[in-house]
Amino acid sequence: MGLLTGVLSLAREPVRLTLRVWELGLSGAASVARLGLELLEQNGSATVGRYPPPARESRGNGGAPAQPDSPPAQADSTPAPADSPPAVPDELIPDHVDEEVVLVAEIAEEGAEDGAGPELHIAEPWEGYDRMAAVEVCDRLTAAGAELAAAVELYEATRRSRRSVLDAAERALRS
Repeated sequence: MGLLTGVLSLAREPVRLTLRVWELGLSGAASVARLGLELLEQNGSATVGRYPPPARESRGNGGAPAQPDSPPAQADSTPAPADSPPAVPDELIPDHVDEEVVLVAEIAEEGAEDGAGPELHIAEPWEGYDRMAAVEVCDRLTAAGAELAAAVELYEATRRSRRSVLDAAERALRS
């Protein structure tokens, strides 16, 4: 469940950013068209009937809720403040996006907050190694090459950590 939530939250941000970019582009195009109409009217050559701009609904992302007792907003030519983000229409907001923050520690298994750690499986350096006594392993290491000595050192360090075997493997590595 946590992995799915993480993936969805990663997928949500590019969608929201794309919607904001489209909204800014469309609102900019509408402003340019409005200015063009005003310029045409000032020159007296406007043949297109002028309709008042639609009242801006302030619901959705970032807008203040509409006040039921207040009179409807009058359309005027003053632009909205530049520092307030424009509202995204509700039909552009996907229904499947969950805005709620979910902490990993609340839904993940114990230890998952540290992430998946590396796993290393080390095989026996030779068949029957685990049944051998430390003296037998040390005797075999006297004639072993560097690769076998390194394998014994790694395997012994992760299992029984017998000091005599680790010392013999280290000597074999130096020689």
